[in-house]
Amino acid sequence: MKNLPEKNFQSAVNNASHVFKLSEDRFERLIAEVEDYAIILLDIQGTISSWNKGAERIKGYSAEEIIGKSFKVFYTREDKEDGLPDRLLATAIQEGRANHEGWRLRKDGIRFWGSITLTALHNDHGAVTGILKVTRDLTERKKAEDRLSNYAELLRLKNEDLKQSEERYHKMVSEVNDYAIILLDKEGKILDWNKGAETVKGYKAEEIIGKSFRLFYTAEDKAANVPERILKVAHDNGWITHEGWRIRKDGTRFWAGITMTALRNNDHQIIGYSKVTKDLTERKIAEDKLSMYTEELKQRNEALRQSEERYHKMIEEVQDYAILLLNKEGIVQNWNAGAALLKGYTASEIIGRSFKTFYTPEDITYGLPEKLLHEAEVNGKANSEGWRVRKDGARFWGSVVITALHNNNGEVIGFSKVTRDLTERKHADDEMKAAAVVLKDQNKVLENLNSELSAFAYIVSHDLKEPIRKIRIFSTRQREEDRSMAQILEYSHKIEDSAAKMQKMMEDVLAYSELSSRITFEPVNLNDVISAVKNDIELLIEEKGADIYSDTLPVIHGIQHQLYQLFLNLFTNAIKFSKPSEKLTIKITLRQVRNKEIAIEADTPHQHFYEISFADNGIGFSQEYSKKIFEVFHKLHAKHESAGSGIGLAIVKKVMVNHSGWIIAESEPNKGSTFKLYFPIPEL
Repeated sequence: MKNLPEKNFQSAVNNASHVFKLSEDRFERLIAEVEDYAIILLDIQGTISSWNKGAERIKGYSAEEIIGKSFKVFYTREDKEDGLPDRLLATAIQEGRANHEGWRLRKDGIRFWGSITLTALHNDHGAVTGILKVTRDLTERKKAEDRLSNYAELLRLKNEDLKQSEERYHKMVSEVNDYAIILLDKEGKILDWNKGAETVKGYKAEEIIGKSFRLFYTAEDKAANVPERILKVAHDNGWITHEGWRIRKDGTRFWAGITMTALRNNDHQIIGYSKVTKDLTERKIAEDKLSMYTEELKQRNEALRQSEERYHKMIEEVQDYAILLLNKEGIVQNWNAGAALLKGYTASEIIGRSFKTFYTPEDITYGLPEKLLHEAEVNGKANSEGWRVRKDGARFWGSVVITALHNNNGEVIGFSKVTRDLTERKHADDEMKAAAVVLKDQNKVLENLNSELSAFAYIVSHDLKEPIRKIRIFSTRQREEDRSMAQILEYSHKIEDSAAKMQKMMEDVLAYSELSSRITFEPVNLNDVISAVKNDIELLIEEKGADIYSDTLPVIHGIQHQLYQLFLNLFTNAIKFSKPSEKLTIKITLRQVRNKEIAIEADTPHQHFYEISFADNGIGFSQEYSKKIFEVFHKLHAKHESAGSGIGLAIVKKVMVNHSGWIIAESEPNKGSTFKLYFPIPEL
C-alpha cells in the first residue's frame, strides 16, 4: 500500500522496448509523433541517435542540435560529477533496465523533474546494441509531492502544538485551497474540513463532518476494503501515501494522491489522523495516454510483422508518394506506382541507376545527393525540399525524406526515400511572397512619395523664398538714385550669390527626384565605385590631407550611378564637416551580419546583409538627430560655414531604400560619425 509503483508507465516502457526489438526503423517512425514523452535511442556509449517530438518539447533541443551528442548533456553538474549518468547506463546494460527520478536540464538551462527509464535493447545473439530512454516531465508532480511532503512533515512537527492549541490548528488548515486537509477520529470519521477539501471534493463542512471518509472511495475500493487497509497502515506505521480514484459529491471521479498521518497524545496513543489530498487527475491522464500510445504501437508493429508482404504491396500501390529503396551507394532497388507517376520512369528504366538522376545539374555540381545520403547515414534521417527533374526534363518541387536502414548490428545497409510533389504549393507560396513584396514595395513607394511631397512643399514655401526675397530686395536697391557704383556692385554680388544658391538647390532637388526612376540592376563592384569617387574629388581630398582606409568591398546587385551618388555624398559630407584643427581620417570596413543583428524597425525578407561602415573623425552630432539628418532639406549644422542644401544624406538614404537596404547613423559631438550601410545578400 505504501508508495505504490506506477504500473502503467513501467508497462509502457516494457511494451516500447518489445516494439523496438521487432522493428527499429518502423518504431522510430511511429514514436516520432509522440509529444507527451521524450522517447530517444542511445548507443551503448550513451550517444543520442534518435529524437522525437516529445523530446524536443520537454528538453528544448531540435533533432539537428542534439543527435550525435551524449545524453549526459541533460544532467546537472552535480549529477555528472557524481557519475550518475554512467551508473545508470551501466545498470541498464548489466541488468536490462534502470529507473531514476531527478532534476534534469533543458536547453535554456531551466531544470525540470524527470522520470526516466533506460531499457537495454538486444540483438538476436543477446548482445546489447543500444538503449531506449523514455523521459517524462514530472515537475508539476514533484512540486505537488514536495508541497505534499512539506505539508505532511509540517503536520507531524506541529502535532504537539496542535494538541495544545486546536483553535490555531483549525485556523491554519481551514484557509488552504490547493489541498484537502481534513482531521479524522480513530474510526475514520471526519472531524474537521478546510476550504481545499471543499474545492477538491465538493462538500461543504456542514454536509460532511461526522461522516466516514469511506464516502470518497469507489464502490470497487470499498468492496476491497481499501479505506480500512489505508487506516491500518497509518496506524501501524505512523503514516501512509496512496494514489487512486476518488469520488466527488457530484459523482465525478478524480485521481487523488493522499498522505495520512497518525496523531498521538502525550502518551503516544493514537487519537486520530490527519489526511492531506491532492488532485492529480491531469498527471494520471498523461500516464494513461502514454500507455495507450504504447499499446497502439505494439498492435501496429505486430500487424506489420505478421504481414511484411502486405506492407510491401501497400507501398507498391501508393500513387500519391514516390517510395523507393536505395542501396548504400544510392542505386535504386525498387520502384512503386507513385514513383512512376511522379518521375515518369518505369521500373525497368530506373532500377539499377543512381538516384542522382532526379536532381538538377546545379544540385549535382553542389554535391547535394551525396550530402543527403551522408546526413541520413549520420543522423538517421535527412529532409530536403527543392527542384527535381522528371524523365521528360520538366522540373517539379519535391519534398524528400531519406531514412537510413540498418541491419541487426546497427550497420547502414541502405536507405528508404519518400518524395511528394509540392509544385502547386511552391507556386502558391511564391505567388503569395511575390504579391506581398510587391504590395510592401508599393506601400513603401507611396510613403516615400508622400514624404518627398511634404519636403518639396517645404522648400517651395521656405528655402526658395529666402533667395528670391534677397534678389528682389537688392534689385530694388540697385535702382535707387543715391546708390554708388560700389554699392550697386555689392548688391549685384549678393544677387548672384542668391541665384547660385537657388540653382544649387534646384540641382539637388532634381538629383533627388531622379532617384525614383526605375533603372535596371546589374552587378556593381563597390571597390570600383569608391575608386571613381576618390578620383573625382581628388583635389578636395588633397586639400584636406585626408587619410582613407578601406576593406575590400563586395560586388552587389545594384544601380551603378546611384551607388556613386551614395558614396560621393558620404565622402563630401565627411570632408564638409571635418575638424579644421585635426587631420581627416575616413575608414570603410566590411562584415557580414544576419538580419537579427541589425537595429531596424521594419520587417525584411532577407536573412543576410553586407554591413559597410563609413566612419570619420569629424565634428559629429548628437545621437538624438540620427534619424532627422536623413530627411530631405534637413540641415543639422545650418550655421556651419560649409552647410549645404540639406539633401545629401537624404540622397544616401533614398539610394539604400532603392537597393532594399538600410542606413543607420551613430555619432557623438566632436567624436566623429559612423554611417552603417546594410545591403541584402541574395540567398543561395
